[in-house]
Amino acid sequence: MRPGEATGIIGRNGSGKSTLLQLIAGTLTPTRGRVDVRGRVSALLELGSGFNPDFTGRENVFLNGSIFGLSKAEMQAKFDEIAAFADIGDFIEQPVKTYSSGMMVRLAFAVGLAVRPDILIVDEALSVGDVFFQQKCFKKLHEILESGVTLLFVSHDMEAVRNLCEQVLLLDQGRLNSLGAPDEIVSRYYALFGRRVEANLRPSGTVAPLGVNGAVEAMKPALLAHNLLPAAKSRHGDRRVEIVAAAIENEHGAPSLRVEMTRVATLRVLLKAHELIADPSTGFNIYDRMTNLVFAAGTRQLGVILQPMQAGEERLVTFKLTCNIQPGEYTFSLETGEPSAEGPNFGCMHDKHEGLGPLTIHYEHNHTWPFYGIARLPLEVSVS
Repeated sequence: MRPGEATGIIGRNGSGKSTLLQLIAGTLTPTRGRVDVRGRVSALLELGSGFNPDFTGRENVFLNGSIFGLSKAEMQAKFDEIAAFADIGDFIEQPVKTYSSGMMVRLAFAVGLAVRPDILIVDEALSVGDVFFQQKCFKKLHEILESGVTLLFVSHDMEAVRNLCEQVLLLDQGRLNSLGAPDEIVSRYYALFGRRVEANLRPSGTVAPLGVNGAVEAMKPALLAHNLLPAAKSRHGDRRVEIVAAAIENEHGAPSLRVEMTRVATLRVLLKAHELIADPSTGFNIYDRMTNLVFAAGTRQLGVILQPMQAGEERLVTFKLTCNIQPGEYTFSLETGEPSAEGPNFGCMHDKHEGLGPLTIHYEHNHTWPFYGIARLPLEVSVS
């Protein structure tokens, strides 16, 4: 790695990312081989790992400075800069054991940057703290990269990896899978682990893909065979209408939780009424890794009015969704209910399944060009 270069390290939990960083930082010793590091290393591996919990924030600033080989006078000159960046107010004079995780990472990050290392290691430290502090940290990281600091950055936030890094290293089960440009390696990450998730969800035996047409009874066996609902993290509602089964087909019509970006995913939801339901509706929500709502819609919002359902009646609702969102992993929820006179977003919840997925959106270089931002909006271009 060259001065001023940022390298991202990605991979699933347990792939060896943190172990690799600890070897580079010197907190672990390799069982064989060697790690050569040239320059002062500042490592943000575990929140407050270099802090004494009984010391105040101020005392820990000077303690960490001495660990990095800086004198008390040098740290005194940097203290106001550190306190301003951490922005924890009077807590700087309180014992660190009273800090929240967000306050801990603020102070640790401020100290780690202030010592001006040759190599800065960041392991998921920016996942804690509010969005404003995260934005301030990213701005500062860009500044120190321009000053010649080398950055090793581990994160599950693929947009952050793309934003910061010139190259990315993909680890899989303790081994190097690939190394290259961010877009290419991030795409490989989603493709590799998307296939692994899909393989774990595949039912035993051979079941034909869900058909496009046909009666509910004809489609039920395949729908139940690929039912996603047992994996839901939570469920609630009065169950007057029940979501019996749900499955997703990818752009090829095969049951799968892995869909190519900009292609159409098909979501099938099987409902069953347990009493007369005058105005049924159903829909879904999609969330990103920070639980931000990416998209939500239902039959009522789409202007599709379902006919009343009799007790014991089953009904299959099919959604066709064009996946114009960034590659990544998303969770989703499914719900059915009845709106009230206040509008389609109010009323009674009959059945809701939350925490489904992950739905993996990936892209293939031969088919689709990536875009910047969260969603790909409809856009036309003309040249005169």
